[in-house]
Amino acid sequence: MTSLQDITNLLDSTLRIAEVKDAPVALNGLQVENNGQVTKVALAVDGSQKTIDAAIAAGADLLILHHGIYWCGLRPMTGWFRKKICTCLEHNLAVYGAHLPLDMHPELGNNACIAAALGLKDCSPEVNYKGTFIGQSGEFCGTVGELRAKFAEICGGEVTGYVADADAPAGRVAVCSGGAGDSVYDMHAKGYSTYLTGEENHWVVNAAEDCGINILFGGHYNTETFGVKALGRLLEQEFGLPTVFIDNPTGM
Repeated sequence: MTSLQDITNLLDSTLRIAEVKDAPVALNGLQVENNGQVTKVALAVDGSQKTIDAAIAAGADLLILHHGIYWCGLRPMTGWFRKKICTCLEHNLAVYGAHLPLDMHPELGNNACIAAALGLKDCSPEVNYKGTFIGQSGEFCGTVGELRAKFAEICGGEVTGYVADADAPAGRVAVCSGGAGDSVYDMHAKGYSTYLTGEENHWVVNAAEDCGINILFGGHYNTETFGVKALGRLLEQEFGLPTVFIDNPTGM
């Protein structure tokens, strides 16, 4: 058993929750409080009712999310939204959310973990989102085709997009998880030949082909499982807490 406050303090400081600017709906940090004690932690990408129910069924009393339960925005606590909040409160389930602070973390973040899993070398921050670098870039020692295969392997699903020449050296590539396809023009302007992101986007494929930049989509969900899993490993190491990953893919 571990104090919820101790866990929150560790996550807040590690992820720099108070410093990183984000959309208001992210509401990064502790979103729902429990009785103050944690015996098991669940990790998930999205705070859907299905995810919350699965976390409770797994015996968790803390659920850590990438997209928190207020992702739907400010709304009356009625209907399905009331049910979601009441389920957490009735089952003593604390909820913690970390969006951009988790995307951009240099070790635990989605993009840092993707870069490491791909074997990228000489990595550095990349992909500017409203003044904050949330992605990564690095050298891939192989062809674009080999990079695509590796990206599919680590994401556990199909990779779509546009590839001009699969046999060309991948070189230095940029990576940004989730729905960051609209950065394709910026990545091309910076001289990248390949850009990896999450959510498939119709117009972005055309833009990539026009510019002559390879773009690969690994799935919004699939590219954002890395960070919460890394947080689980951190809590196992620091507090000896059992953790469980709640897999609830959207197909996007």
